[in-house]
Amino acid sequence: MENYLFNSYLLTTLSGLEKKKYLLSVRILKFLYFKGPNPVADICSHLKISTPNGNAILAMLMEQDLIEKKGYGLSKGGRKPELYGLKDDAFYVVSVDMNIHQTQLTVFNSVNEQVTDVHSFSLELDNEVSTLEVLVREIRKFVVDSGVDFKRIIGVGLSLPGLVDSKGGYNYTYLNYGDRPVTSILQEQLSLPVFIENDAKAVALAVWRFGIAKNQKDVMVLFLDWGIGLGLILNGKLYRGSNGFAGEFSHIPMVEDGASCICGKNGCLQTIAAGATLVRNAREGILEGKSSLMSHFAKGDVNDVDLRTVVDAALQGDQFAINLLSDIGEHLGKGISILIQLFNPGMIVLGGKMAEADQYLTIPIQQSVNKYAMHKISEGVTIKNSELGKEIGLKGGLAVVMEDVFDVLGSVYTKKKAKLTK
Repeated sequence: MENYLFNSYLLTTLSGLEKKKYLLSVRILKFLYFKGPNPVADICSHLKISTPNGNAILAMLMEQDLIEKKGYGLSKGGRKPELYGLKDDAFYVVSVDMNIHQTQLTVFNSVNEQVTDVHSFSLELDNEVSTLEVLVREIRKFVVDSGVDFKRIIGVGLSLPGLVDSKGGYNYTYLNYGDRPVTSILQEQLSLPVFIENDAKAVALAVWRFGIAKNQKDVMVLFLDWGIGLGLILNGKLYRGSNGFAGEFSHIPMVEDGASCICGKNGCLQTIAAGATLVRNAREGILEGKSSLMSHFAKGDVNDVDLRTVVDAALQGDQFAINLLSDIGEHLGKGISILIQLFNPGMIVLGGKMAEADQYLTIPIQQSVNKYAMHKISEGVTIKNSELGKEIGLKGGLAVVMEDVFDVLGSVYTKKKAKLTK
């Protein structure tokens, strides 16, 4: 892959006509990635190019070992058309899913299959240089150990909490190293393109591109982990806002003179409905003598109670854990009611560790929405779990790369062209 799509020397040596073919080839790869195998006629129609031109570029991509014939499509009154699609090993993406305590890594191939086991390691997110050094070291070792062809890795996608400017490459909350974007530092040290996105927005992209919200135009995705994240798909596009910070749902004030929040304000939704609050309430209850399976799961050490402990206990019928989730769900539902009345979405999707509690969270949320939202606006909204499972964050890291990588390839061509014509 490196010798074709990410070879800047190649781009400077191509003629004007060849550069146009290169740009069209990138657009074809993007179309086949998101739409799957398609016949020549549909590919050419989508790109608005002639059939001979389309055939020539497809032949070039086959020579580059990026696409292959994938059988035959449905006949429209004649011979069945041949389908062209991406090869399974056309390219690879390294996905990095980070929360404030732990980081996970895996590799996906060009048909979204996970081709390595998940590597997890503890890493406390902060702004220390040593934290970045650990991250780089772990990614490097993981890529080497994976056995994946380094030249075919088209990007590393980071999904992590914080105020993230994905276009500029900054996280102003974590891994913030002043005037230099964290993506620039990582690209230099990994020798790979790096893409970054807020975890909730990354999950929203994953749910919209690969999951239950595929083809939906107006969707809100809540990422319920240690914090509360919100990703907005509005009119068929991820909505980032003017600075990339849209969706800070957890910092809406909900309680007058409430507890202090990590943002510096008081009474935010984060303080009463986040996963960190759920865990704190669980630990306090156990210390007060509440009978719960959580004590058994944590082997008697209340400090070992975490989100997974609470969710697993609820799924096994633990009444204390169920009650805790019910309280969280009521607060979340009240906040969601505000979103429903502001944006009128068609679907709300829940993802993250808390969402794995399923009906123990969705039912109290729905009851709260029924209580606080205007019926005429809320009646058409469906609230569903993401169905992407425990590795939704890793799918988010994949989506972060795939949402932008083809545009970056195109911009490389455009910049080179502009430079040469000055």
